[in-house]
Amino acid sequence: MQKRKFIIDADTGSDDAVAILMALRHPEIDVQGITIVSGNVPLQQGILNTFATTEICEQKIEIYGGASNPLEREYKEIYSLEDFSSHVQSLSPVSASGQCVHGIDGMGDLGIKPNYVKFEEKNAVDFLIESFNKEPDQITLVTLGPLTNIAKVLEKDKSIAKKIKHCYVMGGTSDGSGNVSAAAEYNIWVDPEAANIVFNSELDITMVGWDNSYKYAMLKNEEIKALRSLKTKYADFCVDIQKTLIEITNESYGFYGFDLPDPITMAIAIDNSVILESQQTHVVVDTRDGITRGQTIVDYFNAEKGNQNIRVVTKSDNKKFLELLIDSVK
Repeated sequence: MQKRKFIIDADTGSDDAVAILMALRHPEIDVQGITIVSGNVPLQQGILNTFATTEICEQKIEIYGGASNPLEREYKEIYSLEDFSSHVQSLSPVSASGQCVHGIDGMGDLGIKPNYVKFEEKNAVDFLIESFNKEPDQITLVTLGPLTNIAKVLEKDKSIAKKIKHCYVMGGTSDGSGNVSAAAEYNIWVDPEAANIVFNSELDITMVGWDNSYKYAMLKNEEIKALRSLKTKYADFCVDIQKTLIEITNESYGFYGFDLPDPITMAIAIDNSVILESQQTHVVVDTRDGITRGQTIVDYFNAEKGNQNIRVVTKSDNKKFLELLIDSVK
């Protein structure tokens, strides 16, 4: 069986790491490389976290550093949920890390460090352009973080959009909900200008919004116990690194658990049957500063007469997602 080729673009924190593991351990997926962008954690920490994840999977994958800042905005580290909330409520144009959710190191602050690190001389943008030019329509792109690297690729060579087999984007929401503000999901909020470029390109995109995560990829006691019962280093790793997220979920919502936006996106990229309902439509990204910054406005009735190049996932199969997750950590 010929493996399907993936390139993953990530801001590797605790949920990205699980998604990367799912791809690396799937028998039908060949990960050609991983590119890193600032988001959950600063760029260098994201690179270290990615190496740590590939080591757990006992694979050596080429990892390329990309954008350390959004296209047009400053980026700063924020460590506490209270400070992050205050920053968002101030309507500051500055973007911020997600370390208040994933831990200062992005991996639950467990002290996980890679034994081997090799910094590639080629940057993420050049690697992406070279890869898609070399094998047009052969490589699937899965994005798990802010879309800065991909926007830079399109700014440098917009023809690349037609050479990417398909692009799965973890970002935005299909129902207007937000996990940063009332309206915006984190990945789009960090760099709405980049998302606007990507969503208005000729890329064929499947958008898996955060609403799919909290509705269909929420792991609570029963699911966490099922993972722990496998007694593998992969299962333990996937749960252990959610430590900070579990603490915040318990404090904020009163239950033990966590949701996995990046892994459900990866599950959909691996197996489209995880999608139960979707709609091909146009998505508008709000780039204005204010309470709606980073909102993904899904134009279900084509009021804007825009390019309907985005398949928006509105319902996912929780059972199939969990099966894919469990199979990857056995």
